[in-house]
Amino acid sequence: MDFEKMARLEAVTASWKTVAVAYSGGVDSTLLSWLCARVLGKSVHLYLVQSPFLSARELTSAQAVAWKLHLPLKILPLDLLALKTVRENDSNRCYHCKAAIMEAVFHARLHGAVVVDGSHVDDAQEDRPGRKALLEKGVASPFALAEWTKKDIRRFARNAGLSNWNKPSQSCLATRVPFGTSLQVDTLKRIEAAEDILYQVGCVQVRVRWRGLEARIQVGRDDMNILREPKVYGHVSQHMRQLGFARVVLDSTPLSSD
Repeated sequence: MDFEKMARLEAVTASWKTVAVAYSGGVDSTLLSWLCARVLGKSVHLYLVQSPFLSARELTSAQAVAWKLHLPLKILPLDLLALKTVRENDSNRCYHCKAAIMEAVFHARLHGAVVVDGSHVDDAQEDRPGRKALLEKGVASPFALAEWTKKDIRRFARNAGLSNWNKPSQSCLATRVPFGTSLQVDTLKRIEAAEDILYQVGCVQVRVRWRGLEARIQVGRDDMNILREPKVYGHVSQHMRQLGFARVVLDSTPLSSD
C-alpha cells in the first residue's frame, strides 16, 4: 500500500522541477518538503509567514526543523491585523487569512516554482474557508491529490525519522478568539503567554480559549493528568490571573491529537 501511495505522489508531482512549500513546521508540510527534496528530486524552498497569529514557540520550532533537515527557509513577515477582513474576525476570517498568506508565498517564490501545501485528503473532505482560498489561489496540495490521509503522513514521517512525526496538530492563535470579537495584538500575546505557562508545566498539546476575562484551558488527553494535580493547577491558575484573566477554567473534554 505504501508503494502505491508513493507512486501516486510521484505521478502528481512528475512535471514539477521546483516547489515553494507553504511551510508551518507541522508534520504535514515538513514531510512534504522532505519527500520533495530527498525522494522526489525536486528543488525545494520553504516559506514561513510570520504574523501575530504565529507564536514565538512555533516559529522557533519550525526554524529548528528546517535547519535540521538542511532545507532552505525564508521567513515572510506579514501583518495580518492590518487587514480589516481579518481583524474583524467574522466566520470567514480563515478564508481572508489564508488568501493573504498564500499571496505572500506566491510573491516571494522563485520564478516557475509550484506553490504547494501539506493539506491531505482528510482536509479536502471538510468544508473549510481556508481550503477555498487555497483552491482559488491555485495552490497545489500533493497529499490530497494523491489521496494521503493524516495517518499515512504520520506513518511515513515516523519511518523517515522526522523529529516532529507525532507533533499534535496546531492551529493559529486567532482560533482561540470567538468569531465576532475583534482581534488585537494584546489579546493574542496574552493568549500566547497563557499557553506558554501550560507548556512550562509539561503539557504538550494546549489551547487557551479567550472568553473576555475568562481563560478556558483545553489540553490533550495525556496532559489532563498534569493539570489535575492541585499544586500544578494552582500554579497555572495563579500565573494566568497575573496576565489579567479574572477566571481560569479547565475544559474536561481533551483535545484530539489530529
